[in-house]
Amino acid sequence: MAYYVAFRSSERLHRTTDGFIQRMREPAPRLEPATIESIMADFLDQSLAVFFLRPAELVGLSGSMLRGVTLAADTINKAARLVVSRAAKKLDLAQHRETARYMDQMRRMIPADDGSEDWYVLFPIEDTLAGRLEQAMALCEAGQPDQARPALVEYLHALTDVALYWYFEQPIKLLGFGPIMRKMADVALDTTRKATHGVIRKVFADLKGEQVGHATRYMHSLLRTL
Repeated sequence: MAYYVAFRSSERLHRTTDGFIQRMREPAPRLEPATIESIMADFLDQSLAVFFLRPAELVGLSGSMLRGVTLAADTINKAARLVVSRAAKKLDLAQHRETARYMDQMRRMIPADDGSEDWYVLFPIEDTLAGRLEQAMALCEAGQPDQARPALVEYLHALTDVALYWYFEQPIKLLGFGPIMRKMADVALDTTRKATHGVIRKVFADLKGEQVGHATRYMHSLLRTL
């Protein structure tokens, strides 16, 4: 058994991604830059909602703190979409197929309790990292949310770097971008890293009481063992 961080794919995201993956397995597929852009736009919208907007809603952020989270999400979205829009038009057929293989690697069908098939976007994390979240969860369940905050914050900082590896660094490496696209991707990666760690330092590190409990339970709900 291994730990994963996973969120359920929307029907649109799954349908578009699955169709692209299946077509890239055919003997003579065609280039589909618009499909790649569409998939990545949906993925960005959903992942930013999962990791930024939903937690902010659950802990009851308002005012400048909520604006800070929203601004960070918008900044990441714009930076990533710029790279995707430029890169998608330059990918050759081999890179299309590599993109499809990677998308397939980053998803998993997890049966629901009622037997239906739910598709998830996921990435693996180390047992020790999952253990920090489990520690925070145990403290919250024991009625000590403020004592859980350091473990939660440590988990979020480490999770950010793991997520960026799977969502940015690894696909960039696999696609073998040239120097110009690589520079653009590096700028987007740096922007995303700074914005995410900034939100953790300025928002999550200042949560108190039940806010910590809400955030911890939500992040724990994304944890899967498969």
